[in-house]
Amino acid sequence: MERVIGSMGSEYIRFRLDPESVPLLTAKFDWNTLARRVFIDPVTGFVDLMTPSPEHEFHARGADMVMKALAGRLGLRSILLGSTRWRLPGDPENSGAEPDACYYLGETAERWAQAYRHGLVEREAFETNNPPDLVIEVERSPGDRDKPAFYRRLGVPEMWRIDISGNTREALMLDLQAPHSPAELELSKVLPGAGPDFVLEALGLAIQDRLDELDTLIAERVGTETRQ
Repeated sequence: MERVIGSMGSEYIRFRLDPESVPLLTAKFDWNTLARRVFIDPVTGFVDLMTPSPEHEFHARGADMVMKALAGRLGLRSILLGSTRWRLPGDPENSGAEPDACYYLGETAERWAQAYRHGLVEREAFETNNPPDLVIEVERSPGDRDKPAFYRRLGVPEMWRIDISGNTREALMLDLQAPHSPAELELSKVLPGAGPDFVLEALGLAIQDRLDELDTLIAERVGTETRQ
């Protein structure tokens, strides 16, 4: 068992189960009783239990603010799904991953809204069969190397890794469905015009509550990129 403090001060406990024992252990026990955030990969058996720091949560919610403003400027509907747990339909109960932030965008968001209007059963069926269009992780952690493969199997198109801690300012955009995944992107595929430097600048404005400046940045930067 490995206990690590992440780059933003969150606590991570990481260990590995025999993959054959994962269905038994997850059926009998919900690991969320031990930690706020859980990642259990039934293929590899790796388990990450995470207790987020205030700094971590602050940046995750800042990412939501950026997403709403950016999607609105691009004319895309967006559904913010927070730290929803995702797993493949055939995976063991209580396994899967809970990203720091995740979203349905555009046409997928429209279809989710239609399912939502038809009631809980149809909405849950839609979520079971439709992974998010984008997942975001906002802190460097021991499970970083395993999550892209898990989200790829789930069918997620794109993942962003963001870390703003100490002297570190990093944003990485990954195409999870590329032939040699994960493939680094210069610009997002799901949000045209958004690149790593732009995301870092926008997030910095969002967490400082400088929303007028955020709107101006998005209007200028994304508008320029999408016209090219």
